Amino acid sequence: MELSNLNKVLYPDDNIIKAQVIEYYFTMAPTILTHIKNRPLSLVRFPDGIYGEKFFQKNRPGWAPQWVEYVSLGSNDEKKDYILATEEATLVWLANLACLEMHQIQSHKPHFDKPDYFVFDLDPPENYPFKNVVEIAIHLKEHIESFGYKVFPKTTGGKGIHLVLPIEPKWTYDEVFEAARQIAKPFVERFSAATTLHLKKEARKGRVLIDIFRNRNGQTIVCPYSLRGRKGAPVSMPLTWEQLENTAEPVLFNLKTVLQQVKNEGDAWEGFAADAAELHTKRKIAVVKKELEPSGKRKTPEQLETYSKKRDFEKTPEPVGQSPSSRQTPVPGTGNSFVIHRHHASHLHYDLRLEQAGVLKSWAVPKGLPPLPGIKRLAVQTEDHPLEYLTFEGTIPKGQYGGGGMWVYASGKYEITRQKKDNSFYF
Repeated sequence: MELSNLNKVLYPDDNIIKAQVIEYYFTMAPTILTHIKNRPLSLVRFPDGIYGEKFFQKNRPGWAPQWVEYVSLGSNDEKKDYILATEEATLVWLANLACLEMHQIQSHKPHFDKPDYFVFDLDPPENYPFKNVVEIAIHLKEHIESFGYKVFPKTTGGKGIHLVLPIEPKWTYDEVFEAARQIAKPFVERFSAATTLHLKKEARKGRVLIDIFRNRNGQTIVCPYSLRGRKGAPVSMPLTWEQLENTAEPVLFNLKTVLQQVKNEGDAWEGFAADAAELHTKRKIAVVKKELEPSGKRKTPEQLETYSKKRDFEKTPEPVGQSPSSRQTPVPGTGNSFVIHRHHASHLHYDLRLEQAGVLKSWAVPKGLPPLPGIKRLAVQTEDHPLEYLTFEGTIPKGQYGGGGMWVYASGKYEITRQKKDNSFYF
């Protein structure tokens, strides 16, 4: 890839040149891609620096390299080719175009019509103290949590704050927007002196806008860790709630400080997708005396027959695997849960288990996990395991089947992206 005009000054007040912008995006790429990979991007380019002419670009230019991936979205009359950032080279190529800001759509491949998060954009008026925005964000977080969501905060790179809620990509933009509206309306009514839902600035009257309209189809928010084209080279910074409470001014997170902070403290949004929840307006309501199991009942009692025959439950601490009618407590399954066990049996290996039809389909992975996406590893299917195995850890006694230590290495939710004719699949 040929880079050009590396000494071009893009942030005059801070004497930041294009080479430093490219270096930032290249060095931060592994972390940034965790959040933006396969998301359609809208770009803000500043070819003459932040005080020169800027322009907003959605369409992939015709002269873009063939390896820059894209997706066509929109109606026939207004279809646009949105760039998808899939690797470090994409970010470097964009930075070389003086694309300082990257803004993402709320969905990703392959579910471009179904958001996988929704967002509350806290937009304060001019000269509004940032500490007051933080205070509102904390109150809104507590309100949102009462609906059963995990809330992730980030600065916008300006004076605002984004509160982002991961959800499963099952519902349309209209359904997600309605869920956001149902959450925001009572909050704004309660804090009417400080917040508003009015988009028009003249109607806000000095109040903080709780912008839920970012959840409409085609809308965007600035990407996590994206630079902003403003003095100080600020970054839209993902934070923990403790970090947010201790932040005096958001410009403290900028091109010169963020890299070291992430090296020292890690990504505050690590594991973001693992907290994806069902939309609260679509959740099933549990009925007393008839527990609803999100993972569904097993198809037949024989599914765990092989599992049971291989074990003496008077000797092993492994779960028996009760039938749905005899369970005393709900199982941890969600319908698409997974767990990876680190299993020190006759030799150290990993076991992959995917929730399907009320049990855990299981595979032994004897040669270690793939170090990178796309690298294949042998996986040998074993007997189905009960859902209780999602949280099982312990030592199986010597002489018992699979004797040795068993630890949860990773867990969360999975998604099948492609089913093959032989019933194998990618996820």
